Amino acid sequence: MACLAAFVLGWSPALVPVEAPPLLNSPVFSLATLGADGRTSMNMLTYATPISVRPERLWAISLFRDTQSHANWQRLGTGVLQQLSAAHAPLTSALGGTSSADEGVDKAAACAVLGWEWAEGGECGEEQLLPGCLTYIRLVQQGELIDAGGHEVAICKLERTFGQAEADEPAARGLALSTAELRRAGLVTAAGRAAPAP
Repeated sequence: MACLAAFVLGWSPALVPVEAPPLLNSPVFSLATLGADGRTSMNMLTYATPISVRPERLWAISLFRDTQSHANWQRLGTGVLQQLSAAHAPLTSALGGTSSADEGVDKAAACAVLGWEWAEGGECGEEQLLPGCLTYIRLVQQGELIDAGGHEVAICKLERTFGQAEADEPAARGLALSTAELRRAGLVTAAGRAAPAP
């Protein structure tokens, strides 16, 4: 009660400037997009959030420039946002530390080696999908991309959402992967980048 009274009466803490922004804990997604050659590209994406419910469900996603996923998104303005489970943590380097735009990078093969072979998307769309995700969200861009420096932000309509039929119970779907968990495991740095593969 005394703390509350001090706050209400104008208590002013001694604030000091800090160099780094706060370390946030965010859900981790992978974005599946389709290339002009019909091949799927996937990246790891943590800048994604719902921003509106009515009259339509809207999400904002931020795409890192100069990647294959960014190029695919610019071309089609749609993709499947896949919410990763904690079991997907070993894919951090393959999905977040490389770009399919670089010579010799095959993310599908890298994921398959780790036991996560991509599968056909079925009703979700033409993109291949990562198995075992908690949800699969078809997003469609609304309006133009917004310049955000090293990223571009897309405001997207949530067109469809899918889950795994055999995982109707929340406990069966597993735990969501988070940026805090990836930092604790040493898979991403404090700056939010994928740590170099061991």
